[in-house]
Amino acid sequence: MSTVYLDAIKPLLGRTLSMLDWEPTSPSHGSFDRTWWCWKFTDFSASRFQEGAYLLAWLLTSPHAPIPVHGRERLRDGAAAAIRFWRSLQHADGSFDEAYPFERSLAATAFTGFYVGCAVERLGDLLNVDEREHALAALERGARWLAANGEYHGILSNHLAAAAAALQLAGDLTGTDRFQAARDRYLETILREQQPREGWLREYSGADPGYQSHAMFYLAEIQRRTGDDILLDSLSKASDFLAWFAHPDGTLGGEHTSRGTKFFYPAGLEMLAKRIPSAAAIAAHARASLSKGRGVGAAEMDAWNQFPLLNNLLFAAEAATPLADAPPLPWQAPGARKTFPEAGLAVARRGDRVLVVGAKAGGVVKLWKSDGDLLYEDCGYVVENAGGWTASQGASTCLVREASATLTIEVKSDFACLTAERLAPSRFIAFRLFTTTIGRLPVLARWLKSLMVKKLVSTRAKANGTLHRHIIFQEDGTLVVEDNVEGVASMPQPASRLVPFHMGSSRYADATDALGAKLACPPLEEAGKGRFHRRFVVSTSGLSRR
Repeated sequence: MSTVYLDAIKPLLGRTLSMLDWEPTSPSHGSFDRTWWCWKFTDFSASRFQEGAYLLAWLLTSPHAPIPVHGRERLRDGAAAAIRFWRSLQHADGSFDEAYPFERSLAATAFTGFYVGCAVERLGDLLNVDEREHALAALERGARWLAANGEYHGILSNHLAAAAAALQLAGDLTGTDRFQAARDRYLETILREQQPREGWLREYSGADPGYQSHAMFYLAEIQRRTGDDILLDSLSKASDFLAWFAHPDGTLGGEHTSRGTKFFYPAGLEMLAKRIPSAAAIAAHARASLSKGRGVGAAEMDAWNQFPLLNNLLFAAEAATPLADAPPLPWQAPGARKTFPEAGLAVARRGDRVLVVGAKAGGVVKLWKSDGDLLYEDCGYVVENAGGWTASQGASTCLVREASATLTIEVKSDFACLTAERLAPSRFIAFRLFTTTIGRLPVLARWLKSLMVKKLVSTRAKANGTLHRHIIFQEDGTLVVEDNVEGVASMPQPASRLVPFHMGSSRYADATDALGAKLACPPLEEAGKGRFHRRFVVSTSGLSRR
């Protein structure tokens, strides 16, 4: 048991428990969606909030729970009500909605099935016979839906891993093996899509360390329950990759990755720490960062991600063991350097400077001091046009050269249109009319989800303009960046921080991170019609143009 995780949870308990409708006379008794039941600002209760049932079950049963014994009967009633309300949100086919009515979301069905299942498992005989039987029946219906369906709009390993874990748990709770084939189908997709040489788990088009830490938790839980050696080998490769992106400031990934997330789910690494050295290194780093208040955690997240991370911290606290012999992270070694061509990522350390480059993200640059200070960050450029904004984080190609102690990276990146979709009242009404009428049909629900992902995430229209970026990281830790932009209609503006696509789980920041890097991005200079140039140096004495 590690107190650092429990210490992180305690300040959030009051706010979290306030999200639950505790009143037995209320028609929404058991809902964790406070915006819906209390403020009445939305028109349906999102099922993902019911993952809070596991928090109540843990508070009720753990000897480490920071609550008085006399309050536990109320917690039992609250947990039972949360599970009961979760059942009321289930469609007849076993699925659940996350973002809108009749969505039939694999993510919502998988995540809530797993955490409600864990709550039922943990509560045991504290649930009466009827409560337990109804909960198990709902979990079984959800498992049947997961077994008959899949994720059709992309490869999101954390969703697939949660689905596999929910199927594993449903089988364990109901004493059946009939969900094993479906579980293995999800696992086979994850393992097939895992990059064989680099070890990362796919999230849409590439690697995203933040979401990978989430996926690894569900995979580690399945491995714990089954003893699967193939899964353990996959997790070892994934840990070795992840260890390079547990950054000095406590973030995990960032704008240089496929989904732009920088949060940290530590439970899977804690569960693996005794068997996988790189997992132990990451877990030790997570504890140190959390104890210093660094990184993006539950306190920085909104309600949509609060429960999965709080629950993850509970699992991490229980899995944690002494890590006095944990090895250092690979980037902490003097002169460390690693490139991941398939992910389009590079990490290097020179002196007390640590550099990360996201080549596939248009040459995103992050430079830290090894003690955690963010010295410089650069996500390329944005240009304002008559039709909206474009950014240099479009389709990219790169060339990496490693000569002695110098790392050189050349990136060519097209400009692409930024996603700027918002729901105005008229569009919202049309959207709701569709989803609550013909959009109820499963085939149309699947079509709508694929269309939304294509428009908001996976497809961005190419725009005029190209960025040529030349990055040199020298032996003494000096960073040289030379940029040439051509084919744009107006002066590009530096973008120190930018996620150019829809991703609700990105753009979180802790108090220090929100202030940005210590050194500002310098502007470009005009070099001819439609052409712009800059060259600058970040040395040990600061930033200069040379």
